[in-house]
Amino acid sequence: MRNNQKLITIHQISILNILSYVFIFFEMLSIGLFAQPTHSEHFNVIQLTDGVYAAINTIGGQAICNAGIVDLGDKTLIFDTFLSLKAAQDLKNIAEELTSHPVGYVINSHYHSDHIRGNQIFKREGVIISTNSTRTDIAKNEPDKIKQEGNYAPKKLAELKKDLKSATDKTQIQKIKTWLGYFQALVESHPSQLVTLPDITFDSCLTIYGSTRKVELIELGGHTNSDIIMYLPKEKIVFTGDLVFIGYHPFLAESNLQMLRSSLDKLKEMDIEKIVPGHGHVGTKDDISGMNDYIKMIYNLSKDFVVKRKSIDELSKIKIPEPYDDWYLPDFFVLNLKHMYKIISEEINSNKQ
Repeated sequence: MRNNQKLITIHQISILNILSYVFIFFEMLSIGLFAQPTHSEHFNVIQLTDGVYAAINTIGGQAICNAGIVDLGDKTLIFDTFLSLKAAQDLKNIAEELTSHPVGYVINSHYHSDHIRGNQIFKREGVIISTNSTRTDIAKNEPDKIKQEGNYAPKKLAELKKDLKSATDKTQIQKIKTWLGYFQALVESHPSQLVTLPDITFDSCLTIYGSTRKVELIELGGHTNSDIIMYLPKEKIVFTGDLVFIGYHPFLAESNLQMLRSSLDKLKEMDIEKIVPGHGHVGTKDDISGMNDYIKMIYNLSKDFVVKRKSIDELSKIKIPEPYDDWYLPDFFVLNLKHMYKIISEEINSNKQ
């Protein structure tokens, strides 16, 4: 009888010990000791000032573009949501870890897929905001684009993996890794990818007030028909979307050159100390001039070909000049030249008439 009592007592103690361990585990979990680290393979987080962060995409990762995290005091704001659902989920987790607030607002700077595909990750809790034009473009372009990617992206991904195995040139390897991340994102996200439209739209400007800071959303344009910049006037920080690229060849194939130059001029007039571009490292106001210089270079090279009546195909033979020869996304160089060539040709023909 005594042995049985002893066994029962030991059994009771064991249960109490287990319950204690379970309690301690959940207590540690609640205070964040087992929280996920502030890290993602898809981007690096850089603190710009207290409560304001840039999420800078990593080469080979699936974010593709840059994003912003802003602690408004009572809610968290996200600027752009990346290409892949994995990267967007990391962005949400890390943002809420850094600020201790749920994501209340999500901004789409423009309609290109690498800036909006993560929208569905934030849909349940956050209000998604864009310009009227951007919402219209997402609704118009995304359904067909997602459908088409299901057909060609897996094949392209397989080709890139094969190319990487045989590549020996450092620049070529870098280029392949950049596009590997892009197509990996398309393939992995595709089965779950949904078209997620903004909830609120505006024209011209919109100010969001938090309990500790405000942000100003300003509609400009040039990269697309409608681009948003996010300006923090007190902190003198601006998130430009793809109006500014730093260390990357910009994508100008859909640009309105006159509008883009006007937008860059407006940015230069603003009181800015730090710039977070759509692609590239965190910069300063000087990088706006760098963007302008790139546009002038593309324009002058293309105009020279038009004036000399050289064919558009001959542009492919042009070597990328310094200091742009080591920039990321070199494929965009010739693409930009051809786009500018067509614009200049149309201008000259129009003037003749």
